Formats: sequence, structure tokens, C-alpha cells
Amino acid sequence: MIDQRIPVGTLRLVILLLIGFIVAQFLSTVHIFFSNADFHNTLKAIHDAGYLAVPNMQVAQSLTNFSSAFNGGLFFSLTSGLSLTILAVFFAWIWRAPFNKSRSVLIVLILIWAASILMVNQNGFSSLVTAYLILIPSAIFRVFGRLFPIHKRDSSWYTLFYHIALFILFSISIGYTLQIKAEKFLDIRDFLLLRNPTGNKMNAFYYDNSLYSANYFKSLSQQLIKTCDLNSIQDNHLRQKLNHIFKRFDYIPLPHSIQADLTLIIKHNKINFFHQNKFVLAVTINDFLNSPKQWIKQFESITDRHVIFRMITMVSLLFTCAILLYSIAFLLPLWLIRLFTAPLTATILASLICILILFVLFAGSVDNKNHSPEEIAAMLASEDSTARIQALRYIVDHKMDVTLFPEYEYLIRNGSIPERYWIAKSLSIRDTGKNQEALLTLLHDKHFNVVCMALYSMGKLGKKGDIPIILDTIKTSRNWYVQWYAYKALRNLGWQQEILN
Repeated sequence: MIDQRIPVGTLRLVILLLIGFIVAQFLSTVHIFFSNADFHNTLKAIHDAGYLAVPNMQVAQSLTNFSSAFNGGLFFSLTSGLSLTILAVFFAWIWRAPFNKSRSVLIVLILIWAASILMVNQNGFSSLVTAYLILIPSAIFRVFGRLFPIHKRDSSWYTLFYHIALFILFSISIGYTLQIKAEKFLDIRDFLLLRNPTGNKMNAFYYDNSLYSANYFKSLSQQLIKTCDLNSIQDNHLRQKLNHIFKRFDYIPLPHSIQADLTLIIKHNKINFFHQNKFVLAVTINDFLNSPKQWIKQFESITDRHVIFRMITMVSLLFTCAILLYSIAFLLPLWLIRLFTAPLTATILASLICILILFVLFAGSVDNKNHSPEEIAAMLASEDSTARIQALRYIVDHKMDVTLFPEYEYLIRNGSIPERYWIAKSLSIRDTGKNQEALLTLLHDKHFNVVCMALYSMGKLGKKGDIPIILDTIKTSRNWYVQWYAYKALRNLGWQQEILN
């Protein structure tokens, strides 16, 4: 009975995807666990040296938890890992079905495979993505032959081809739509996730755990705080000067006992840059002092091992969105309709539903109409939350002064999460004297996304008197994402790392 309702090929495809996900999740969990442990040790060294650690030591304790590594690993497993699994299934199908296990085709696939491994490691060895590229295709190719034997061309082969073709079409359509209308991501957050308890939990889970994975593949230029070792420099005057320069770029000097992100050694009137005990570049002392930013950026660029991995992950994020929408738009209707109709009829009806959803995505457009201040005021006073959110987004997009609309004061205390979020962001546009009180209220909001935008606005407004407030937020907050925004705000206000205790 089960086979009559759910095609055998669909079940086998699900098994392949599950195997790829399990392999990816195991690899990402292990890598992030050790990455978190190293990062925890660095944060502790920064804190023990008397500097401001971000995240603070309360949050840093979570870096040693297995759950943090597992949850952070989901980001890679559900993006790069899942996309690579689908590609491996596709190539396995090509080799076995149209080309009947041709040796020449297999050689071409192996060459593509080897070239991909070399490409992702061109700036240095990237262990996680290399393990992905080796182990996931190996597992998929091995299991594929057992689930889809070449000597038994049953209907499951055609079902597999149908799913692959339809999914690729759906992915291209979704990617094209989201590329043209990036606002769709904000629409999903504002009008879907933040309007119900389940969506709120999904949103919180993403922000609570994504920084663990993001920290793994960030380049040094993307990290909030880096570390440097200047202890081998004998000239005290030069060491103090370099100390001051590197602090401007968020490099914290640490004792020699801690392996720093950057180690400097002076030799023959040249500054030698080392990263993880490997020589990176050399520059004369005068050239560096005349243009430190140029050489620091060059060092960060050379040591960026994960640039291609980040690109793969971002592209895979679109694939993941496509998978989710494909499951909702086609697979779910297909399985439900098959409970009541014949397989062919169910497939046709589910395909029509899928096409209809794609049409809606393409047809839906952002409201580009210009609104007068009177219309904006009417929208803000509306009983419709959607209209109020659209008005606030319009205010931000057109850099209007939100304090000219009295309704914002009521919405700060009684509006929905997206409304408070956009008010917090709008307060960064123009300082009217009313911003401070509103931002302080939003700084104590119950939702972390709102607090993040309040910190963003405080950094943009440029009031140095806010520095103690923001510092206190970093020290007391238990949310890494909030602390990340707070540190960015501090740097926008001109604050630099100094020994605090």
C-alpha cells in the first residue's frame, strides 16, 4: 500500500539525501567543535589580558558545549552539504543512466572532482570543505548503485529523473526571483517568521547558532577581534607604535604563550608576517608605517582559506530555500493528493500547484509607489499590521524622519516585532533630539533583533556619550548576536580596545 501512495524512487531519493546529510552533519559538527574550542581559548586569553572579549565570557562558555557544535553544524549540513549531496546524486544518475557506466564519462567526473578539491584549497588547506568533497560523493556513489541497480530499470529511475529535472527548474526560478527581489527575504522574516511562535523559534534558533558556524569560515578581515604577537620585537618604541596601529584594526596583543592570528618578527629592517607559524609576507618597516592598512589587508587576503567555501555556502543557501519551497509546493501536495487520486492525476495536479506558486513568486512585486507624508501617517495609524510595516520600511528606504509621525511612540511599546525593528532602524537616519529616549527604550526590548537595530542606530548617530551604555550591553548581554552589533557600534563611535581591568 505504501508503494502505491509514495513512489519507490522518491523514497530511495530521500534515503540518498539523508545519507548525504548525515555525513555532512558529522563532519561539520566535528570541525566546529574543535574550532569553538580554539576560539574559546582565544577569548579567555583576551579576557585574561584585560581586554574586551566578544562574545563575553558568559556566552563563551557555550563554545565548549557539544550542542553548540551540532546546532552550528546544521548551517553547513543544510546548505553546502545538502547541495553537494544533490549534485552527487545528479552525477551518479548521469553516469549510470544515460551513459551506462561509461569509463570515459567516469574519468571526466573524476577530473571535475579533483579540480574542485584543488580549487577550494588554492589559498591553503580547508579541511571541512575538502572532507565534504571527498566523503559525501564517495558515500552517494556507493549507495546509489544499490538503490538504483542499472540492470533493473523500473519506474523509480523515471521518478528520480522527474524529481531532479523539476527541482533544477524550481531552483533556477527561485534563485532568479530572489536575486531580482532580495526584499523577499525580509518579507519572509517580517510577514511569516516573526508573526507566530513557531516562526519566532526558527528565527531565534538561526541567530543563536549561526555565528558558531560563521566564525569557522570567516576571513580575518571579517572577524570582530583578532590577536597578534609582538613579543619578539626588541625595539620598545617600535613595538608601542605597532601596538597602537594594530589595535586600530582590532588586533589585540597577547603573550607569546598564545598562538596569535598574526605574529610579527623584525629581520633585516623588514617586518615579517606569520600566520599559524607559516610565513605570509614581508615589508620594510618604513613602507608598513606609511601605509599599514594596505599591508594588513594584504595579509588578511592571503590567509583567507575559505573564500570559495563561503561562496559555495551562500549559493547553497538559495538551494536550501528552493528545497524547502519545492517540498512545500510540490512534494507535500503530491503525497496528499495521492491519498485520494491515481498517481498520474496526483502528479498533474501537484505540478499545477507548483507552477502556480512559481507564478505568484514571479508576479509578486514590491510596492514602488511614492507615498505622501499624509498617506504614511494614515498607514501607521491603520489597524492593519502589514500596512504599518510597509510604511516603516518605506520610511527607512526613503530616509524620512520617523519622529515626524507621532504614531511611532505608541508602536515602540505596543507594535509587533517587525514594527519595533524598523522603528529602531529608522531612528539612525536623522538625529532630532527625540532619538535618544526612543533608542534607550528599544535597547531594553524583549526581542534581540530589535535590540540589535537599536545598537546599529546608536552607532550610526555618532554620539560618543553612548559608549558606556553600549559597553555595559556587551558585558551583561547573553546574546552573541547582540554583542556583535554592540561592538560594531562601538567601533563606529571611534572606540578602541584598551585594557579595561
